Amino acid sequence: MFHIRRVTAVLIFAGLGIASIFIAVGTVPVLGQQRAGQQKYDASTYSGLLWRMLGPFRGGRANAVSGVPGQPTTFYFGSVGGGVWKSTNSGRTWAPVFDSQPIASIGAIGVAPSSPSVVYVGSGEADMRSQISYGNGMYKSTDAGKTWSHVGLEGTRQIGRVLVDPRNPNIVLVAALGHAYGANPDRGVFRSRDGGATWQKVLFKSDDIGAIDLAIDPQNSRVVYATLWNTRRPPWSIYPPSYGPGGGIFKSIDGGDTWQPLTNGVPSEGLGRVGLAVAATNHNRIYAIVDAKAGGLYRSDDAGASWSLISGDKRIWGRGWYFCKIVADPKNPDVVYVSNTSVYRSTDAGKTWTAIKGAPGGDDYHQLWIYPEDPNRMILGSDQGAVVSEDGAQTWSSWYNQPTAQIYHVAADERFPYWVTGAQQDSGAIGTPTRSLHSEISMHDWSPMCAGGESGYTAPDPLHPEILFGETVTRCNVITGEIKNVSPERGLPAPARHTWTLPLVFSLADRHALYFSDQFLFKTLNGGESWSQISPDLTREDPGVPSNLDAAAAADAPEGRRRGVIYTIAPSPLRAQTIWIGTDDGYIQMTKDDGKTWQNVTPPEVTGWSKVVMMDASHFDLNEAYAAVDRHRLEDNEPYIYRTRDAGKTWQKITEGLPAGVYMQTVKEDPRRRGLLFAGTELGVWVSFDDGDNWQSLQLNLPPASARDLAIHGDDLIVATHGRGFWVLDDITSLRQIDDEVARSDAHLFRPADAINMPAGSEDGTPLPRDEPMAPNPPDGAIIDYYLGSAASGPVTLEILDPAGETIRRYSSEDRIPPVNPDTLNIPAFWRPTPEPLSAAAGMHRWVWDLRPAPTGDRPTRGAGAGGAARAGGSAGGAGAPGGPGTAGGAGGAGGAGGFGGSGGFGGRFLAAVLPGTYTVKLTVGGKTFTQPLTVKMDPRNK
Repeated sequence: MFHIRRVTAVLIFAGLGIASIFIAVGTVPVLGQQRAGQQKYDASTYSGLLWRMLGPFRGGRANAVSGVPGQPTTFYFGSVGGGVWKSTNSGRTWAPVFDSQPIASIGAIGVAPSSPSVVYVGSGEADMRSQISYGNGMYKSTDAGKTWSHVGLEGTRQIGRVLVDPRNPNIVLVAALGHAYGANPDRGVFRSRDGGATWQKVLFKSDDIGAIDLAIDPQNSRVVYATLWNTRRPPWSIYPPSYGPGGGIFKSIDGGDTWQPLTNGVPSEGLGRVGLAVAATNHNRIYAIVDAKAGGLYRSDDAGASWSLISGDKRIWGRGWYFCKIVADPKNPDVVYVSNTSVYRSTDAGKTWTAIKGAPGGDDYHQLWIYPEDPNRMILGSDQGAVVSEDGAQTWSSWYNQPTAQIYHVAADERFPYWVTGAQQDSGAIGTPTRSLHSEISMHDWSPMCAGGESGYTAPDPLHPEILFGETVTRCNVITGEIKNVSPERGLPAPARHTWTLPLVFSLADRHALYFSDQFLFKTLNGGESWSQISPDLTREDPGVPSNLDAAAAADAPEGRRRGVIYTIAPSPLRAQTIWIGTDDGYIQMTKDDGKTWQNVTPPEVTGWSKVVMMDASHFDLNEAYAAVDRHRLEDNEPYIYRTRDAGKTWQKITEGLPAGVYMQTVKEDPRRRGLLFAGTELGVWVSFDDGDNWQSLQLNLPPASARDLAIHGDDLIVATHGRGFWVLDDITSLRQIDDEVARSDAHLFRPADAINMPAGSEDGTPLPRDEPMAPNPPDGAIIDYYLGSAASGPVTLEILDPAGETIRRYSSEDRIPPVNPDTLNIPAFWRPTPEPLSAAAGMHRWVWDLRPAPTGDRPTRGAGAGGAARAGGSAGGAGAPGGPGTAGGAGGAGGAGGFGGSGGFGGRFLAAVLPGTYTVKLTVGGKTFTQPLTVKMDPRNK
């Protein structure tokens, strides 16, 4: 029998952003167990750290696409969670062009036909999914995406269409759907006549009704059509959003000054989303794909005065709230395209339809753009990314060159080198090694996973690295592919309640114990062969109906008042019987006796439908835990993180320093340094050095993206982003050592993590071309971090001493490395980048020693052997100019020919590595010397 006791709690809110950590090198001893005082450190103390992209290069959802009139090979797409991307070679490669901006979700792109360097971007996807992200208005570029300006409409959040006048780049119309979870006035159709400097709301019905689509008469830009949609999402789990009254099709003949509804023949019952297209060569013909009780393809041949149902084929309008986009051929008014689970084409003005792109796996398609002068050229946005056709949809470019995966959670396995796994929205679970046997991480390496689905957790078995658990629950062998359903929900006496993502986690205190939850908590000790239900329903009996819902959304609900699920599980790493859980309807509960009894320890401020997105039990104190809470479904976008130090009796809000208006996704505690916390928000990663009392950005080179989950593996921090795939912060030992003494020092040498001598990645033959999508490997060798409080006035030197105290390698900031002369090479110069010397600039720096002594005759006076400064690698991959450190991938994505971190350096690469043992690192700057021990170990695979 289960017993639940309510514990009254005094709580203060806390907002926190966390990051996952994974490390590929050895560890340093556990650092001080005492909490530090309140402290923020200057970002220069860790400025040398860089996030490394892992991929996968399997595209995520793109709703916004556009080509460029007059430039037949140039295209843009907007990822719903990964920014704006550009290709100048018809989709062969893509480069991110929006990473300098603070928002990640893109809803619409409009290129000015009369001035193709002018590009407008509407931020905030408008697909109305339960995992929808938000935007902050409109952006504009006047130099084809090189630079951007924010041009207003901050409160719109979700934008469905941007339409630029074909003859005047300063006239732009925006269909703003508005807030997904509540009423707001910043919705409807907006118009600017001065390039975004000012805006007018020209079509508006109420705070509940937004605009979703626009179409313009190509022969008379004063004639504009728009569709309005009354829709809202509730906080409980339900697949489609609500449909309220007031939507429909509207027309303006004066450029948007006035509007008239078009109702003759348009269905009204159950009317939802409507997509529009005007035939360019017959401006009286308008197509509408309509989601309604009598949905289908409607056509008007009199400029909207009357409409007729041409096709009720469910294939083209089913699940219309998610699709309902239509495009007419620019040369033939009888050819029309509709996007749905396949792309359908009609050549008889909408009467019959043929699927021309799709797959049995359930591809979903969204926006199609057709080049106005050549209808064979088109770009298509889908759940799997963006693809380009140059032959009328017979063949398409690949979507396996876009690192825009929307990952929900991340879990690392116990292989060496370790893999990271997670569920990718719309494509299924994915896994990738953090270090490849090849020169870079590429499609040679990453693989779909046999458990996890598109939205669940993945849970690698810590005792059997070949076994992976996922979803609700499946067990599979990642080597053989054997799959077995081991779900605890089989034979449940009561129906299980689900939401899009349900937790599945192993205990750190008992590595046999695996937990899964719906409204109940389940536990298995034998790999799912048998389960115990160790809780009653832990959700709220009646979480209520939030005041931000309208009548339609409130009525669109499952039966019964109890609708929540357990959304996060946090077993204590210190004691297996202690478990914390958080629900998506606003409860925090804990057990100290393995589920025999439960205590409700919810802070009073955590009200109904506050989603407890992540809990983490302390690695140092049994009574301490952290909770990240997301209230954006209640129209509250503020960050909330809570901390308890007395087993939930009281709570503190720990959000100082976190950005206002950006809600939380996760919080994690470092298992080795007490008080070091990481947090993930909807837009990035944050760190706290004082147990959450103060937060500061850990974004570094990470592009803006929803940081859905963080994990710490050894000395590495890993983040699963919902729009840019997996990233890892290699070797965070310096973060664990930053304190007041380091921050005040003129110079400091951090103690390095253990270095593992392993072979560098190699293609063993022909390397991948530099325009293939790839991500960099971690550094080869020992990672050495040092900090300079100010720029050194003289040389900075770094020496490696062997166990006998003899200097075997020396580097200096005054080393003169001759640049590569491309005229002497028999290969392109990007294969031989010039290494950077040791830095003497202010800030924190990372240097990589490749575990080799200096060449004979070079010792000990100069550092001519391999080594190099760490560099960022591959924020995109598969695009951009080869050879640079690269924000666009290609050779830059691989960190240049030398890989991430510069290992490979300038000579000595083929010398034998040093033997395992304890070495000494010596830093000399300003006449002062600093030393730290460095342990070199054998590759554990070499038995």
